[in-house]
Amino acid sequence: RRVTGLLGGHVAAASGRPWQAIRGLAALPASTTPLAQRQPALEAIAPNGSLPPPFRCGADRHDSSGSAGARPSRPGRVAAAAAAAAALAAAGGAALGPAQCEGEILLSTSPPSSEHLRNMQGLSGHHLRNRMVTSVIGLPLRGKAHMARRLKRYLEFFHGFEVELFDVNEYSGPDGDQKLLEALKSFFEADDKGTIRAAKYVCSGRFAIIYTKDTHAARNSMWSGHSKWRRRWMSKTLGDELQAHSIFVEIQVDESTIHRKEYMDRLERARGLEPGTLEKTIVEFKKDYVTIQDDGTEDDLAYMKLLNYNHKVVTNNMMRSFLGSRIAQFLSSVHPYSRTVYISRHGESEYNVSKKLGGDSGLSPLGREYAPRLAEFAEYVICGGAEQFACFTISSKENKAEKLKSGLSRVPRGGQTGGIFAKKAWGAGVEEGMQLVRIQRGYGQPFEDAPHTVAELVEIAEGYSGPLMLVFVDSVGKKQECARLWTSSLRRTKETAALIRHPTVPLPGGKSWEQMSHRVYRTLDEVYAGEFEGLTYEEIKKLNPEDARLRKQDKLGYRYPRGESYYDIIARLDLPMNNLETYHEPTLIIGHQAIHRMVYAFLTGMAREKATEISIPLHTVIRLEYDGTGSLQETRYFLGPKRLDEDDGQSML
Repeated sequence: RRVTGLLGGHVAAASGRPWQAIRGLAALPASTTPLAQRQPALEAIAPNGSLPPPFRCGADRHDSSGSAGARPSRPGRVAAAAAAAAALAAAGGAALGPAQCEGEILLSTSPPSSEHLRNMQGLSGHHLRNRMVTSVIGLPLRGKAHMARRLKRYLEFFHGFEVELFDVNEYSGPDGDQKLLEALKSFFEADDKGTIRAAKYVCSGRFAIIYTKDTHAARNSMWSGHSKWRRRWMSKTLGDELQAHSIFVEIQVDESTIHRKEYMDRLERARGLEPGTLEKTIVEFKKDYVTIQDDGTEDDLAYMKLLNYNHKVVTNNMMRSFLGSRIAQFLSSVHPYSRTVYISRHGESEYNVSKKLGGDSGLSPLGREYAPRLAEFAEYVICGGAEQFACFTISSKENKAEKLKSGLSRVPRGGQTGGIFAKKAWGAGVEEGMQLVRIQRGYGQPFEDAPHTVAELVEIAEGYSGPLMLVFVDSVGKKQECARLWTSSLRRTKETAALIRHPTVPLPGGKSWEQMSHRVYRTLDEVYAGEFEGLTYEEIKKLNPEDARLRKQDKLGYRYPRGESYYDIIARLDLPMNNLETYHEPTLIIGHQAIHRMVYAFLTGMAREKATEISIPLHTVIRLEYDGTGSLQETRYFLGPKRLDEDDGQSML
């Protein structure tokens, strides 16, 4: 159920079936079993320092000559596991059986239950052996609730913990402090279904975060942590009553214009308050607030200070553990300011047409049509600030001149001047009053600026017999916004991004910004299907029905033979998602189905168990806008061209 130790992590990667492997040497505690007694078990699992065939990992399964080894049968894998398990028991380990205690499931020939899957820990699971409580403190309007929510999301998604937020404001009144303590006890001591603990205070993947939505209202609570005495009381109470380790995260922000404009005013509007209403509250709370001391009197605590969020970070007793270092790295990337992320799959590829998995194929003709449309979207929406965007096609079979004359006008919408505008809603995203900005004279042709009059446009349409593509936006001429572009290292994403323009934008102080500068991340590559690369799902079902069945049974944890699983994708997305948290500029990520399922789930707060079924359609841009108030807005833009067969063969990834 839980992978423990280096060998456990190695074996868990074997053959894509973690429940058919021996999970490390948890049954042979190093502290009590001499190495000489454990050696037979080690030899049984790894004779001569290598794993036997059933436990060889992914792409490393090769014989001594370097050629790919034969894939063992299921009975062979189970028999080898049983033999190694017997050697473990003979060497002094625990007897075989179902969940003896945490980290000690030695052998199972059946897939894990949904409860086990939910509780599988991630990258830092075997490092977290104690109960952990993090308290986020600071002056009012510093984004504490936002930081708590983002930390919760990070620990749940990338490390598999069950995280609970405890708002001090919900535990008010004379018995509020005791009620919060009891709530923490209930959270940590609640038994997971089917779990038998190895020790009373060993953590079962649970993590508590204490914060305040209304800092001033919670000032009388001992759990507010706004004074040295309260922090000392919290640390002692958590240690004595819960045997829990505590971490304090303090947010310090100066009263700069940027912070006022980017966060404080927006938060006041979200609460229905007049601008400046909370200034008096901040001034009053400052009289009682005591920052974490730098004079050595609080050096025994584990804490980190975030000064202007990621501008300066001070940590104390945080980097001595894996989990502490990961928390410090993530929180030093987070800020509560508004930001926008755009995600798009590559244009239709040659493998999409044939419904094959993986590969590094180029774009199909329809995919090559999507690339210039995405370039127009990037210029007018991502960089230009437009909110509405539509690409409308008038086919060669339609009366183009009549449609243009009846649907377009020189009469602008309020506040706009010049240009051609839609007189009515056309469908496909075109609304009344949207301005025509670009046209394309037939497939495969470059986009060009729209003419100034309807008569000129009609003349162009009548000059050839092919289809006419029209690009409409709701506003033109807004201030250019600095933006970023990410793609994977695969050919189809690079070709999709190839037509996006990169003008230079002047910045204050004589600096400049290269618009949509292209950054390539190998960590954004599509899930590697291993032996099944280049096959359709129907071919996989015929060649290896067992793998098809197991993948359907556990899509998140299944690893393709010599390939990857969704857990591997989650592991390699950790770093780029940390980087994404630091950005203020809108970012376009051109990726793949499996990758964008996980990116979308992380950004929107969806459970990763449900993410494997998310639909990320081709030729569509998904816009996600969120800020420190907890709001999230999603907008989808279908850019076309429309595919005749909506099944691209990637839904089973």
